[in-house]
Amino acid sequence: MCGIAGAWGKGDIKVMTRTLAHRGPDDEGIYEDSTHAVKLGNRRLKIIDLVLGHQPMHNEDRTVWITFNGEIFNYKGLRKKLTGLGHSFYTDTDTEVIVHAYEEYGTKCVDHFNGMFAFALWDGQKLFLARDRMGEKPLFYYHGEGRFLFASEIKSILTEVAPEPSLHPDFFVFEDNLSDSTLFKGIKELKPAHVLTYDGKNTEIRRYWFPETIDSERRSDKFYIDKLAELFYDAVQTRLVGDVPWGMYLSGGLDSSVIACIAKPDIVFSATYNNWDPRFDETEYSSIVAKKLGAEQIFVTSTPPEVESGFSDIIWYLDQPISTSSTITSFKLAEEASKYVKFILNGQGADEVFGGYTRYIFMLIEDSMRNSDWLKNYEPMARRFWGLHAFIDPADRYFNFIKRTEPTTSDPLRLVQESFSAQTGIINQIGYTDMVISLPHLITMDDRGCAHAGIESRSPFLDHRIVEFAFQLPIDLKIREYETKYILRQVARQFCPPEVTYRMNKMGMVSPIGVWLQRELAHWTADLSRSLRKRHLGLPILGPEEYGIFDRRLHAVISLELWFRRFFDAESRRNAAPLRRAISA
Repeated sequence: MCGIAGAWGKGDIKVMTRTLAHRGPDDEGIYEDSTHAVKLGNRRLKIIDLVLGHQPMHNEDRTVWITFNGEIFNYKGLRKKLTGLGHSFYTDTDTEVIVHAYEEYGTKCVDHFNGMFAFALWDGQKLFLARDRMGEKPLFYYHGEGRFLFASEIKSILTEVAPEPSLHPDFFVFEDNLSDSTLFKGIKELKPAHVLTYDGKNTEIRRYWFPETIDSERRSDKFYIDKLAELFYDAVQTRLVGDVPWGMYLSGGLDSSVIACIAKPDIVFSATYNNWDPRFDETEYSSIVAKKLGAEQIFVTSTPPEVESGFSDIIWYLDQPISTSSTITSFKLAEEASKYVKFILNGQGADEVFGGYTRYIFMLIEDSMRNSDWLKNYEPMARRFWGLHAFIDPADRYFNFIKRTEPTTSDPLRLVQESFSAQTGIINQIGYTDMVISLPHLITMDDRGCAHAGIESRSPFLDHRIVEFAFQLPIDLKIREYETKYILRQVARQFCPPEVTYRMNKMGMVSPIGVWLQRELAHWTADLSRSLRKRHLGLPILGPEEYGIFDRRLHAVISLELWFRRFFDAESRRNAAPLRRAISA
């Protein structure tokens, strides 16, 4: 985990970089090319080569410079190959491997990396920015007023650009702007699996990777299970590289449990809410795995007063309102983990790539009926049973499943339709749609949660080899007879206790925040909701009686209001001014 920042043209690189100090508490570095007014900044979290890994880093003759956030997990093999091609190294870092790979392969160097990364390279003529395939590491940029700025987090760019909100009228449908435009006017996100080149005048962006659906001859179940076991074992082991202590988030579900049983951590971190609401507590299952491993298990919990007093800070670290109920748990786990380790493993991504959500089963059943020669003649009867949306176009059907409010434009539906058209097979289509729409929020939550505590998070299920493999699987190996993640459960049988392997009631790393907002925090919630209505944003905001216990829409409302207060309201901006002066000192 590091924080990167840079500017071509006017920009105080020291202030931009120090705004990201939480991402890299161990070291700071600045590079400036005064001839071209190009500046690179880096805040470093030391994990590999603790002595010589200072950034920005350069090649042999100092003609190529890099600022890098992330890890290249196959860097040792690449280093050996590049050494054989005549490149020489002065550190043992993965960062320097990127520099020489760029010298050797140009902008196609990203094709050679297995990792999570966001980096910027300066070769004396152009800036080259890149982001990893699944978007594990963040990267944002601003191009205007004759300058180009970039950073790991938007707040760094906001030290140079006045914040101005820019919300899509259908923001609440997916709690997103539905494009590469962020919620801040003029600031864009470099999307996952994309690279950007800037030559001082123009930007050029291209996509370099996509998980394709490939139809091939069906092999035996054993073939696919053995292949996944081999791939997954390697993905876990490669993510243990580092010269620092590490641990694991253990929720009690299949995904984190199978990682833990392969990685065998000495310490795991779990959430417990048994004292508040047993429906959100997973202590029983996480403890089964921890005891099997003989790992020390550290429990954390949150309380309603902590949410009220600390959620504004969480929104500041996120840079945006994210309404998953996992957020408070994720931040609390990171704070505790930072007392013991420098990086952690987590189970993000398995549900999207292996068909883990219950709604996938309903979509698969309906798709099977739609394609049945005789049942399709009974569509009118089906609609009487299941409503008017039954058996409509699958993309439209899924959109009605996942939308959180009614749209006022065609943009949200079009996004789902485009995602569906990029894949074949209903499970791949909905899995990819979730990868585009909802998974980025979960990845952001995890990245910022760890970043604020100065640790790094690694996700074996987001290894691009596993994602590619998953999108080429026969559908019945993802869902079979109402059993989700079928193939992953078969792999888990080799490592995990059966109580976890065949558990079907997993909720995810959630918290009772939906309950608290309507009970213990009802007055605070009502104040935030009223305040947001007074902003007259033209967005649909429901009354407090219209939200359910597991409804995330109320969470979205209070998050959005806190975002406005933290980034735009006059008092907050006045309070931020002394901070900026302190950073620049």
